[in-house]
Amino acid sequence: MWLEQKVKNVARGLRQQWASAATKQAMWDREYAAGGWNHCEFTSKDPAYEYVYRYCRNGSVLDLGCGSGNTGNEMDIGRYNDYTGVDISEVALKKAAARGAGSIREKKNRYFLADLLVYEPTQKHDVILFRESIYYVPVFKIKAMLQRYSQHLTEQGAFIVCMGGTKLRNAQRILEVVQGSFRVLEVNSGQRGEFVVVFRTKT
Repeated sequence: MWLEQKVKNVARGLRQQWASAATKQAMWDREYAAGGWNHCEFTSKDPAYEYVYRYCRNGSVLDLGCGSGNTGNEMDIGRYNDYTGVDISEVALKKAAARGAGSIREKKNRYFLADLLVYEPTQKHDVILFRESIYYVPVFKIKAMLQRYSQHLTEQGAFIVCMGGTKLRNAQRILEVVQGSFRVLEVNSGQRGEFVVVFRTKT
């Protein structure tokens, strides 16, 4: 049973990295619609938020792979100016918008349906955030993707990447890409081996 589940997880991960955008969207929509990610919808104590507050300086946050809107709906409303969430799942984005409906967040938050590999920001941001979502980008594409997004950071803007310890080997490979091509400002790990990496382009 354990081996069968492991094989399924590996196959799922490969499809989410290499399938067409339409196939990936359909996969994620099915999972969100079935409640497969409900257990991840409440993360208000996530240490990532303190990094976001520190580097966005009450400014603009771009959340790539925002899912059902944890970041946009859990951040302290007084500690950011505007928030853009991007995800490939239409079902997830509808959940994200619904969570903030009828509150002041409706005026501060906006959501876009797109694959983060091709999304084009419409403004500059103080923080560009990846919460686990960077795992779904093939490692050899990460450097070029980050360099493209770096053009949409403000002068003092920074990337924040959060990587869970359950995928430690992948996290280490991603960290090596970041350290080799960008100026790392902070690297911190938790008790379970998870990473938070803050970085910007080299000057």
